[in-house]
Amino acid sequence: MVPLFVVFMLQRIFIGAGIVFFVAALSDLLDGFLARRWKVVSNFGKLADPLADKAMQISAILLLCILGRLHFAFIIVLIIKEGLMIYGSYLLFKKKIVVFAVWYGKAATFLLNGAVFWILILNLNNLWVNLLIAIAMASELVALILYTKRYFKLKKEAELKAGTTE
Repeated sequence: MVPLFVVFMLQRIFIGAGIVFFVAALSDLLDGFLARRWKVVSNFGKLADPLADKAMQISAILLLCILGRLHFAFIIVLIIKEGLMIYGSYLLFKKKIVVFAVWYGKAATFLLNGAVFWILILNLNNLWVNLLIAIAMASELVALILYTKRYFKLKKEAELKAGTTE
């Protein structure tokens, strides 16, 4: 869905982009719910699903910046945050620990997705756009802090279990 979203954004068909973004976010909720309900959750899904979600979010924020709707600081914050999240997940994965999303990460994703959707659908002015994204980014940073605390806890538990510390 990311390529279709990008095409709509570059053609400035914001309602179409908003609909594609909404469908992608809704399908993310639905596939996760169904995987848990039908007990077909996989380690691959725990890793791949969030990456697909982040590809859509980063595309949206980047394009809103390029199109002059958002300040570029937002994309920088999001890329740094997601880069740290991916790196931490990779380090834990090397220790055979698969990290999955928890409520605060899901809440931050919901806020960011909601902000992007409403920005695209309502064609808000820049003051409201930046305010909505600033609130969403603040929640993303809170989630990063909480995930970082969780990372160090999981890392310590793995080291104690293995009898090593790095």
